[in-house]
This record gives sequence, C-alpha cells and structure tokens, in this order.
Amino acid sequence: MEFLYLGGNFISYIPSELANLSYLSCLVLCDNRIQSVPPQLAQLHSLRSLSLHNNLLTYLPREILSLVRLQELSLRGNPLVVRFVRDLTYMPPSLLELAGRTIKSRGIPYSPWELPENLLRYLDLASKCPNPKCG
Repeated sequence: MEFLYLGGNFISYIPSELANLSYLSCLVLCDNRIQSVPPQLAQLHSLRSLSLHNNLLTYLPREILSLVRLQELSLRGNPLVVRFVRDLTYMPPSLLELAGRTIKSRGIPYSPWELPENLLRYLDLASKCPNPKCG
C-alpha cells in the first residue's frame, strides 16, 4: 500500500502499527481528533507526504526528523506549541550542508571539477573533523 487516506473519521489516535506499512508514501490523517503522533511513524522510510492538518496536535516527536524522504508536511489548524527554547533557535541545515552530508555519508565518489568550490571546501573541512559523528 502506497497511499492511505483516513481524513475526517473522528480518529483520536494513530495506531503505531501504521509503521509496518513500509511502502507507504502518502498518509492523510487530516480533519480528525488526533492528539499525538507515535514516534514509530519515523519507521515509514518511504513516506513523502504527511497530512495532519486540523487535528489536536500540541507537539511532534523528534523522531519525525528522521523521515528523510518527507517532502510535504501539513500541520495547519493544530494547537502546536514549542516545547523547548532551543527549538526556537534551530537553524535547519543549508543545501550545501545537506549535499555535503549526503556525499560523505553515502560515500559517493566525486572529482574536484564536478562540484562547486564551496562544496569542495565543505567536504575538505568535514574530512578533517576529529569528531566520529562527522561521518
């Protein structure tokens, strides 16, 4: 199953078993009474679109950030609140950083004449990083 539409059904919770739908690319849960998102939804690695608008969500689990293929996330009409001050100052990674991370983490081979100079500089600096999390 790639598409699941459960909008407008007075659903009050999302069953964690939805995480077993590994090929799901679009999940529509709008116009319900959902109060929380189970962290297990982060296991939906194929998910590209998640519609949660017009529910009762006050927060999202941090695990939602691991949905790397997610292109659309609709949250309007929810009473979302920022739970941590640091979330207010969070700066998402730049496109340069995302490109560098992807090249580095996937071991994509490249030649210096194939990439922009600023990306080459980023990759050069990342290769000298002593922190094991630098990848």
